[in-house]
Amino acid sequence: MKDNYIFTGGGKKTVVEKKSGQTRARLILKLLAHEMFSGRLRFSRKAGFTFKPDLYGEPSGGGKALWADCEAPSEKKIMFFRSRRDIISPFVFLEGKDSGRALAKLFRKHSLEAVIYAFEEEFIQKLASSLYRKNTFKCDFSDGRVKVTLNGSDYSSPVYSNMSSAF
Repeated sequence: MKDNYIFTGGGKKTVVEKKSGQTRARLILKLLAHEMFSGRLRFSRKAGFTFKPDLYGEPSGGGKALWADCEAPSEKKIMFFRSRRDIISPFVFLEGKDSGRALAKLFRKHSLEAVIYAFEEEFIQKLASSLYRKNTFKCDFSDGRVKVTLNGSDYSSPVYSNMSSAF
């Protein structure tokens, strides 16, 4: 079963699909990934590969496709990324700095470059527990933090990344 969650704010409407078996936390991570890339990534495109990304950005100007996953990928998926590193730039969005640190270590073990973003677990869980099917939403990424207003309540978290030596 699929559920759609609607987010409005700033003159735009974003619809995020929550598939059967996916958590609300993963839905929040998908929304944050979409916002971080200013809507340049599209939700749930097959993209012609064995695996399906949570978000995908078509390659432009001879560059690589942007592939975003909103949970820690399996070793099999990491090997998939590695075999396609000439055409895919993987990004992973996680809950918890420790999860990000462990994944960064795993990527290094497989000689794979990927960008990892992690948020405080409590931040993601609070947002997930505040979700309705229709939501008002505002998000701002600045100075290594994310600030979210969801349904009138404010939330904030540091954004940890292997690109800023946080892991």
